[in-house]
Parts: sequence; C-alpha cells; structure tokens
Amino acid sequence: MSETHAASYLFGPGSRPDRFAKAVAAGADRVILDLEDAVAAEEKADARAAVRRALAEGLDAPVLVRLNAVDSPWFADDLRALAEAVERGRTGLAGVVIPKLESEAQIARVRETLPADDQYEIIGLIESALGVQRVERLVEAGVSRLAVGAVDLSVDIGGEVQSPLLDAVYARIVLASRAARIAPPLASPPLELRDAEGIETAARRLASMGVTGQLCIHPAQVDPIHRGFAPSSEQIAWARRVLGSVGGSVQVDGQMVDKPVRDRAERILALAERSAA
Repeated sequence: MSETHAASYLFGPGSRPDRFAKAVAAGADRVILDLEDAVAAEEKADARAAVRRALAEGLDAPVLVRLNAVDSPWFADDLRALAEAVERGRTGLAGVVIPKLESEAQIARVRETLPADDQYEIIGLIESALGVQRVERLVEAGVSRLAVGAVDLSVDIGGEVQSPLLDAVYARIVLASRAARIAPPLASPPLELRDAEGIETAARRLASMGVTGQLCIHPAQVDPIHRGFAPSSEQIAWARRVLGSVGGSVQVDGQMVDKPVRDRAERILALAERSAA
C-alpha cells in the first residue's frame, strides 16, 4: 500500500523495544516508533538508542519515527541518530513524523538529514493555532502529508477535542493538501481504545470530510479504522450501478449520472479494491 493510501498509522513507544515487532505485526498500514509523547524524559536517551538499533537491524517492515519537538532538548540528538543510521546504509526507516509543526524550517532540517534520492515519508503534526494558520505554506514545504493532533490543538485554542472548530481545521487541511497535490491528511488518534463501533463510526465521518486515514495508539483501533475508511457495501453497490449504466442521459437511484458522478463511482471502487488488498 502506498503512503498516499495508508489508512492506519500505529504508534509504538520507543522505550519499549520488546513491543516493536508486535506493533509491526498488528496489521496497521504503517508503524511509528515514538520518541516524543510516549517516552518519559528520563527514558529519552535509551529510547533513542533502541530505535536506532531497530533501524539498523531491521524489522519485518520499515517504520517511521516521531521525533521530539524542535524546541525540545532532545530534537538535535534524535535527528543526529537518524542521520547516523542513514549514513550506514539503507535502514528500516520509512519516514519521519515532525510534532508541533509550525514552520518550513522544521521541515527543511529533517529533509537536509535524509538523502535527497530516497523517498522518505515526512508527516507534519498540526497541534497549534499557529500551525493551522500556516498550513497553506507548510503543505508546499516538502511534507508528504499532514496529521492533526487534536488533544494538543484543543489545549492550545482552549476548545474541545471534538467540536465544530476542529471540523473546520480538518476542512482547511483537506483543502490545502488537495491544492498542493499531497496526500490527504490523517486524523488524530481515537480517544477510545476498544469501542470498535464508535471508532469505525467516527472514521467514517472523517472519511466523508476528505480525511483518508488516522493515527492510532492501540492495536485494537486498527481494524475499525480500516473499516471506517473503506467504502461501505452500500457505496460499492451504488458505484457498480452507476458504472453499469449506459446512455447519454440516465438516472441511478433518482440521480442524474454525469461525468463527476462516474468519477466518484470509479474512485469508490478503486478505494474498495485497495482496501481489500
């Protein structure tokens, strides 16, 4: 599955190397080894060393690494560790997640570390009002896609994790990403760990807004996220009826079928095929 169509990104604590292989085997499209929020300050150095070893030795699939924030005392060491791993040859590194993204300079520092001829995924987390305000500039600065950190963002703006304002943030990032021709954004992780029905329902709502994937913090969230971002059986059946119609002026389910409608039907079936792969 390409980065563009990856729907689930599962975080694994960088301080728990015993869980790295389990995270990779959990069924998520991508795994992110986390050096930031999931790691206590006193464990940062050990976590960084563990992630560097995992990159050098390789796991069953390449992984991304979430760095500490650029203004933290650990960012430079995190970036240096990745640079050293890359210098030793092709590693198990698939990409980097930049937390609290607010400036093009943050993206440039990461890009300068990674070889220009390698296709690493760079995900920027929007977690502040300033990041939202600058999103149109950030999508042009070398990120593969953006993601929303709703908890940090809600704290910064003094709002709720689920609110019309957060919906507006998603809408702005979806539109900016499309205009810049980068992958659609990723949603913030579900707060519920094992409410499969609730997670799937929320994912389906996000998908209706143009979001195409979601971060997650527990393996139990992976399958409902996949179901939520995949077309429903009703959508697939509708798309087949549309593409099966013929003639210059036809209706399907009481709706006129023209080129945009056929394009949407083709997109639904293509997504269904990728989701089933």
